[in-house]
Amino acid sequence: MKDMAAGVVSDLFIIGGGINGCGIARDATGRGLSVTLAEQGDLAQGTSSASTKLFHGGLRYLEYFEFRLVREALEERETLLVAMPHISWPMRFVLPLSPEMRFETTTPTSRLLRWVMPWAKGRRPDWLIRLGLFMYDTMGGRKILPGARSLDLTRDPAGKPLRPKFRKAFEYSDCWVEDSRLVVLNARDAEQRGAKIMTRTRVVSAERQGDLWHILTEGPDGRAQHQARALVNAGGPG
Repeated sequence: MKDMAAGVVSDLFIIGGGINGCGIARDATGRGLSVTLAEQGDLAQGTSSASTKLFHGGLRYLEYFEFRLVREALEERETLLVAMPHISWPMRFVLPLSPEMRFETTTPTSRLLRWVMPWAKGRRPDWLIRLGLFMYDTMGGRKILPGARSLDLTRDPAGKPLRPKFRKAFEYSDCWVEDSRLVVLNARDAEQRGAKIMTRTRVVSAERQGDLWHILTEGPDGRAQHQARALVNAGGPG
């Protein structure tokens, strides 16, 4: 067994080379910490390469009155668009409107509407959806993406694939990103800042002894011992 960490102690050891693991590694190295990351396969081989490829502020969380969460996520969206214009693009979404449409009945918004507007029976009034989109446009200090707007589906091309009963819609913006490239770019930046990124390296065991974690890994060069002051398990569902 090779001892790859003789006398060397990392501030942080991360298990998992997806977006969470690589993002944590990049953030930690940017704060001056020494970082070691182990991924048993390849970077972004699991969930981080099979996502919806959207990064957004979570329009649906407004239904739950999670205003702070939405604001922080929208601010982060602006940051990502500025930092990664080469792997991210605006994407427009169309929300057709119909009196027949009903929504979840368990959200705080649903419960409030059931009390204030019982005759609506689960339907969201057009003005309420437009208010939500206005909040979505303004809460995060949007500067790059176009704002929400109303569409006449009888004239707009977006209405052609839809049934004739859909005559009106709202359109809003979010973003599409190359998820696997996002992971790799985070890993590369972390490595350039001093992080040790190990792929095809499986964590066999991790034990806390005193003030340190003792981690045993198995990779292309055999088994190795590592020591770290803190351990983060960012492994995916696999």
